[in-house]
Amino acid sequence: MAKITGKVLYIYPTQQLTSKSGNAFTKRDFVIAAQSFDRDTGEATIDDTNTPMLSLTGDRCSQLDSIKTGDIVAVDFYLRGRRFRGDDNKEKVITDINVSSVRVTTQGAQPPQPASSSATPQSANPENDLPF
Repeated sequence: MAKITGKVLYIYPTQQLTSKSGNAFTKRDFVIAAQSFDRDTGEATIDDTNTPMLSLTGDRCSQLDSIKTGDIVAVDFYLRGRRFRGDDNKEKVITDINVSSVRVTTQGAQPPQPASSSATPQSANPENDLPF
Protein backbone atom coordinates (compact mmCIF):
# COMPACT_ATOMS: atom_id res chain seq x y z
CA MET A 1 0.00 0.00 0.00
CA ALA A 2 1.24 3.48 -0.83
CA LYS A 3 0.19 6.94 0.36
CA ILE A 4 0.01 10.37 -1.19
CA THR A 5 -1.01 13.69 0.33
CA GLY A 6 -2.31 16.69 -1.57
CA LYS A 7 -4.81 19.50 -1.96
CA VAL A 8 -8.12 18.61 -3.61
CA LEU A 9 -8.57 20.53 -6.88
CA TYR A 10 -11.67 18.82 -8.35
CA ILE A 11 -14.27 16.30 -7.23
CA TYR A 12 -16.37 14.85 -10.00
CA PRO A 13 -19.90 13.45 -9.63
CA THR A 14 -20.39 9.74 -9.12
CA GLN A 15 -20.79 7.85 -12.40
CA GLN A 16 -22.88 4.73 -12.97
CA LEU A 17 -20.94 2.53 -15.40
CA THR A 18 -21.14 -0.94 -16.90
CA SER A 19 -18.10 -3.20 -17.27
CA LYS A 20 -17.35 -5.15 -20.46
CA SER A 21 -18.81 -8.22 -18.76
CA GLY A 22 -22.09 -6.35 -18.19
CA ASN A 23 -21.74 -5.72 -14.44
CA ALA A 24 -22.86 -2.31 -13.15
CA PHE A 25 -20.52 -0.35 -10.89
CA THR A 26 -20.03 3.19 -9.57
CA LYS A 27 -16.93 5.33 -9.94
CA ARG A 28 -15.99 8.77 -8.64
CA ASP A 29 -12.88 10.67 -9.76
CA PHE A 30 -11.01 13.44 -7.98
CA VAL A 31 -7.85 15.43 -8.72
CA ILE A 32 -5.25 16.54 -6.19
CA ALA A 33 -2.20 18.77 -6.33
CA ALA A 34 0.34 16.42 -4.78
CA GLN A 35 2.48 17.34 -1.82
CA SER A 36 6.20 17.29 -2.40
CA PHE A 37 9.19 18.18 -0.27
CA ASP A 38 11.81 20.84 -0.97
CA ARG A 39 15.06 18.97 -1.53
CA ASP A 40 17.12 21.65 0.22
CA THR A 41 14.99 22.41 3.28
CA GLY A 42 12.76 19.33 3.47
CA GLU A 43 9.68 21.53 3.87
CA ALA A 44 6.39 20.21 2.52
CA THR A 45 4.84 22.19 -0.34
CA ILE A 46 1.89 21.66 -2.64
CA ASP A 47 3.06 21.07 -6.22
CA ASP A 48 0.40 22.56 -8.51
CA THR A 49 2.09 20.96 -11.54
CA ASN A 50 1.78 17.38 -10.21
CA THR A 51 -1.97 16.75 -10.40
CA PRO A 52 -2.94 13.07 -10.58
CA MET A 53 -6.55 12.00 -11.10
CA LEU A 54 -7.56 9.29 -8.64
CA SER A 55 -10.70 7.16 -8.55
CA LEU A 56 -12.87 5.51 -5.96
CA THR A 57 -15.24 2.69 -6.88
CA GLY A 58 -18.27 1.05 -5.33
CA ASP A 59 -19.22 2.00 -1.79
CA ARG A 60 -15.90 3.85 -1.39
CA CYS A 61 -17.30 6.70 -3.54
CA SER A 62 -19.11 8.06 -0.47
CA GLN A 63 -15.73 8.87 1.16
CA LEU A 64 -15.68 12.03 -0.99
CA ASP A 65 -19.07 13.26 0.31
CA SER A 66 -17.52 15.07 3.29
CA ILE A 67 -14.48 16.36 1.36
CA LYS A 68 -14.44 19.67 -0.51
CA THR A 69 -12.18 21.50 -2.93
CA GLY A 70 -9.20 22.99 -1.08
CA ASP A 71 -9.04 20.31 1.61
CA ILE A 72 -5.70 18.64 2.25
CA VAL A 73 -6.22 14.88 2.05
CA ALA A 74 -4.23 11.72 2.66
CA VAL A 75 -4.91 8.99 0.10
CA ASP A 76 -4.08 5.31 0.57
CA PHE A 77 -3.78 3.40 -2.69
CA TYR A 78 -2.22 0.44 -4.40
CA LEU A 79 -1.12 -0.09 -7.98
CA ARG A 80 -2.54 -2.87 -10.09
CA GLY A 81 -1.26 -3.81 -13.52
CA ARG A 82 -2.53 -6.33 -16.01
CA ARG A 83 -1.31 -7.46 -19.40
CA PHE A 84 -3.44 -8.06 -22.46
CA ARG A 85 -3.10 -8.44 -26.20
CA GLY A 86 -4.55 -5.62 -28.27
CA ASP A 87 -6.24 -5.88 -31.67
CA ASP A 88 -2.78 -5.64 -33.25
CA ASN A 89 -1.71 -8.73 -31.22
CA LYS A 90 0.91 -6.70 -29.32
CA GLU A 91 1.13 -7.13 -25.58
CA LYS A 92 0.07 -4.04 -23.64
CA VAL A 93 -0.12 -3.22 -19.94
CA ILE A 94 -2.83 -1.27 -18.15
CA THR A 95 -1.87 0.19 -14.77
CA ASP A 96 -4.63 1.23 -12.36
CA ILE A 97 -4.36 3.30 -9.20
CA ASN A 98 -6.86 1.73 -6.80
CA VAL A 99 -7.73 4.08 -3.94
CA SER A 100 -8.68 2.31 -0.75
CA SER A 101 -9.25 5.37 1.45
CA VAL A 102 -9.19 9.16 1.34
CA ARG A 103 -9.45 11.37 4.41
CA VAL A 104 -8.98 15.02 5.32
CA THR A 105 -5.74 15.73 7.17
CA THR A 106 -5.97 19.53 7.43
CA GLN A 107 -8.84 21.49 5.95
CA GLY A 108 -7.86 24.40 3.72
CA ALA A 109 -4.17 24.16 4.57
CA GLN A 110 -1.71 26.07 2.43
CA PRO A 111 1.98 25.47 1.82
CA PRO A 112 4.14 26.56 4.78
CA GLN A 113 4.94 30.25 4.96
CA PRO A 114 8.38 31.52 5.99
CA ALA A 115 8.59 32.47 9.66
CA SER A 116 8.69 36.13 10.52
CA SER A 117 12.07 37.36 11.79
CA SER A 118 10.31 39.09 14.71
CA ALA A 119 8.97 35.79 16.03
CA THR A 120 10.50 34.50 19.25
CA PRO A 121 11.69 30.90 19.07
CA GLN A 122 9.86 28.66 21.55
CA SER A 123 13.11 27.44 23.09
CA ALA A 124 13.98 31.06 24.00
CA ASN A 125 10.74 31.46 25.97
CA PRO A 126 11.17 29.91 29.47
CA GLU A 127 7.38 29.41 29.83
CA ASN A 128 7.46 27.03 26.81
CA ASP A 129 10.62 25.21 27.88
CA LEU A 130 8.97 22.03 29.17
CA PRO A 131 11.02 18.90 29.89
CA PHE A 132 8.76 16.73 27.70
